[in-house]
Amino acid sequence: MSHDRRLITHQTDELLTILNRQRHDWLNHVQVLLGYLHLNRTDQGEAHLKRIAEIAMQESLIARLNNSLLSVFFLTFNALNKEMLLEVDVCDQVDLSCLVLDEQDLFSFVSDILCTANDHVSTDGYEPASMQVTLFSGERGVHFRFDLAGELTAEGLDELEKRVHNSKQRTVEVTEWIHTKEEWILELIVPFSK
Repeated sequence: MSHDRRLITHQTDELLTILNRQRHDWLNHVQVLLGYLHLNRTDQGEAHLKRIAEIAMQESLIARLNNSLLSVFFLTFNALNKEMLLEVDVCDQVDLSCLVLDEQDLFSFVSDILCTANDHVSTDGYEPASMQVTLFSGERGVHFRFDLAGELTAEGLDELEKRVHNSKQRTVEVTEWIHTKEEWILELIVPFSK
């Protein structure tokens, strides 16, 4: 019973962290808008409102990926991690339920790449590293493009190389892979199931 209570407490703490971060982000948007209104800068206020709408639309597309594990992971990553900022861009409607990898395998595969990068990103810079993940549907499957702005440690490069090598054994096709100390880009296609 005490194990269950600790698990519930831990999950509650994480949920509160996520909710506090999201509330903080939305309050920042409101404060920026109030500042623009106060300074009578309606054009800048309107541009900021459009950016907020774009963020909300992206969050909506992420929530409708048909992989609840990956959706929740993407939507909560920044609230739970400070080393690397994650930006997810879903192009149009993407359905992850029709791929050769099932929900759990796809979640493990993608989250493993992102968590490894997060654990091994260099924290020497003024700003945190950022990873942009772009998802879009192609003819043969869903493309996942990972583009890291920041440096990885040598150990991190080795770990990610192992994961990419293992992905090639999983029916996942690597279409682009640039892996230097200064640049790390990976594009994969996860095929549709037949």
